Amino acid sequence: MVSLGLARITALVKQTPQTWKAIHVAGTNGKGSICAYLTAMLRANQISCGRFTSPHLIHPRDCITINDGVVSESIFKHFQDLVKRRNEEQHLGASEFELLTATAFEIFESEKVEVGIIEVGLGGTLDATNSLKQKSVTIIAKIGIDHQAFLGNTIEEIALQKAGIMRQGVPCVVDSSNPKSVLEVLKKHTDETNSNTQFTNPESDALVEKLKDDLEPHQRQNLACAHKAFQLAYPQQASSIGVLVSAARNMVWPGRLQWLSIENITGRKGNVLLDGAHNPQSAEVLSNFVEKHLRSQTKPVTWVLAATQGKDVSEMFRLLLRNGDSVVTVEFGPIEQMPWVQPTKSATLLDSVSKCGITTSSQHDASTNVHSALDWASKFAKEGPLVIAGSGPKRGHDESEWLIAGFQKGETPTFIEHIKAGLRVLGENESSVLMFSGGPTRSETRLSEARSYENLASANDYFGILSAAEVAKRISCEERALDSYYNVLFSLIKYWCDYGAWAKKLTIVSHDFKRERLVDCHCGAIGFPLDRVDFVGVDPPGMIDGSNQAAIKGITEAISQWKEDPHGKDELLAGKRGKRNPWGISQALFPNENDRLRSGVQSISAKDKDHLIEGASQPWSQRQYS
Repeated sequence: MVSLGLARITALVKQTPQTWKAIHVAGTNGKGSICAYLTAMLRANQISCGRFTSPHLIHPRDCITINDGVVSESIFKHFQDLVKRRNEEQHLGASEFELLTATAFEIFESEKVEVGIIEVGLGGTLDATNSLKQKSVTIIAKIGIDHQAFLGNTIEEIALQKAGIMRQGVPCVVDSSNPKSVLEVLKKHTDETNSNTQFTNPESDALVEKLKDDLEPHQRQNLACAHKAFQLAYPQQASSIGVLVSAARNMVWPGRLQWLSIENITGRKGNVLLDGAHNPQSAEVLSNFVEKHLRSQTKPVTWVLAATQGKDVSEMFRLLLRNGDSVVTVEFGPIEQMPWVQPTKSATLLDSVSKCGITTSSQHDASTNVHSALDWASKFAKEGPLVIAGSGPKRGHDESEWLIAGFQKGETPTFIEHIKAGLRVLGENESSVLMFSGGPTRSETRLSEARSYENLASANDYFGILSAAEVAKRISCEERALDSYYNVLFSLIKYWCDYGAWAKKLTIVSHDFKRERLVDCHCGAIGFPLDRVDFVGVDPPGMIDGSNQAAIKGITEAISQWKEDPHGKDELLAGKRGKRNPWGISQALFPNENDRLRSGVQSISAKDKDHLIEGASQPWSQRQYS
């Protein structure tokens, strides 16, 4: 049975064979390095391989390599377009990451690779990469606290999400340096899935032993994981330690303890250290490296710092900075295909530096000018150590990573409460279905409002209200509605399309101030019996205390408009829908004429502008359809 969160990606790759074997890598820290080590080992043994990691550094195609080379732009675009067409034709509403995952799988198949090394995007159980059909080995790297809003608030909850990549009969390599509680969770899941877990021990690993003097402690753990996985996947080649030593020693993973030159930018002769530390665990690794290799020069460190908005950087700064260091903060630019990811303001970062109890020798706010930041840091550091660090784009749960209208700012907690309320109602009746409704109303992404809610619910493990097993096949997404009237009508029709019957009862979850509009106006207009409608209302704070006078005035205006035009056919309401439809989503009631006729719905059909016949008896109002 396919997990709910895998429905879209599974449909996308349904027709894509997977003739290559997959090595699937999950974890909080070290995943990318393990993938890079594996690539090096496979290539050293002339084994063709593809690698898919995320997020990208510069361009989305950076995520996909064939034999350690970034896939060409022409090949990437060809398969990206193919996947996007498939997504549109099937009305899947796949996310950007799901589209990218499917693109990678298509490219691997086309290039006839023998092995695909696949890094989990977020979590494990419900991640798009977990749609893999043929896993030869799975790996769970170091697990830490990150993405709590998506994966759980404790390290044990997070570990269970990561463990979701395990498969029956497929060996799983686990980083043994994980906390005892994490290892216990993974061992228990191993027993439940009948997997074969092998815990790494760098001290007894022959490859690590050869390179230990050149490696940091965390690198030894990562290499041990990669080596064990390689031994399991290719036992015949694993004995060639000499070949593997050379491959591992020469491995470079961009953005992780990477030495590079910025001489062409600033004129600085000495190399700088680049590391994308994005959570306390990775910041601790970077801090240890800097202490060992840079601070031994008895010179303070000059830092160039940036961070994704919503990240709590205070703990990371306390780990990294020391008295006498110099700091310049900067904001990164737009992220291709991730326009909702925004940088923390550079002034805010400097304020966090000041509050972390460190006395810096100099500070500078470079705002959005990266060149200026590097130039200032180079001049101030002179020949001393210079480190570029901080979190780049990461998927998060903070409001800054939501695409919401200005008037909805501050409502993120309310939207989450709507999801929770829907899950509670779902739990009260085993025969009920939870329908998230809303089309793609933002020009920045085709991700629908409905799918965003479903993604958030599943990624948060349903907030502990229900288990994944309890919601399996009981959540659906209506992804075309552009206003509240069509939220109701399209949801009813989607239910009929999915389950072949009309809903017996409706429970609507929304803002409490929309009760009259949704129940009396919309349900009344379409003829759904009001005695079969329940309503759960959760308002944002400004509505509860009466402080949001503009919104309160808007409620009255909206109800008046819907009473004058109950089906939203006239210019005013239809015009509002048009402005909320940047992707030209069809507003026809049914996907095809056959379904419209078969449904029994009394409607007038015009191209992309179906309307119910006013006053006609509709099938959902008739008791025999319940």
